Amino acid sequence: MDNNFSDSPSEGSAVHPTGYLVPVYAAHTDQTDTKLTISTTLALAKAAAARGETVLMLDMLGGALMKQSGIITGVSLSDVLYNDADIRDAKYISHNEHFTATFGNPSDLDALLGSLAALSLNYDWVFVATESGCTPAHVKLASAADTALLGFTSNGDRFMRAYWMLDAIRSRAPKFDPLILVQGEEFESFETYDMFASTVREFLGAPPALGGILETLSDVTDIAPTLLESLRQEVIGNAAQYNTAKSAVS
Repeated sequence: MDNNFSDSPSEGSAVHPTGYLVPVYAAHTDQTDTKLTISTTLALAKAAAARGETVLMLDMLGGALMKQSGIITGVSLSDVLYNDADIRDAKYISHNEHFTATFGNPSDLDALLGSLAALSLNYDWVFVATESGCTPAHVKLASAADTALLGFTSNGDRFMRAYWMLDAIRSRAPKFDPLILVQGEEFESFETYDMFASTVREFLGAPPALGGILETLSDVTDIAPTLLESLRQEVIGNAAQYNTAKSAVS
């Protein structure tokens, strides 16, 4: 691993940061889904920091999330990768001392994957806002993540695009089980999730759980504390299943 990505041991919680790595995915490549990713990632980061948990918010949208957060940027993770910049210069502390943010270009996600695990050890939560769609880098990140979020809108066939994305990732990372967020009118969104879940159940097995319905993007701020706890329980549950399986093999 590049030494430029080494954090000082003093960063993160005083005692053993939990190090949860949580990517935020969107199924369709348009501005609406990008806004969903930005709003969700920012709301979760703020909710965790407000509880005194240490947070690294990683903007892999080229700085769009940083701009939405009101953070003025200079050095990026791309500079760390290719121009020998120091990682400390690419990290920005918000008004909350527990909340650190950094950013990079979408095309650099694959190159950064090896460093994310090391970075996550210094924080309780690492939220990664990813570019909409599904690339090999998205799949690799899903394999390394502790849990994830997958969002889509209730418009048209978006749920099928989420299904295809889930299928593509699970074929390479079988344990990928993100919480689902659907944006749209409440009744329509529940119907859309039901169609998504039924399709997944028929062809892929157990469907991911519904994390929330967002009639407007601002709703994510209201549900963020509950969503954060749901993510925490997902991580704890996954760890328990792993330990049970490991004990059975032993």
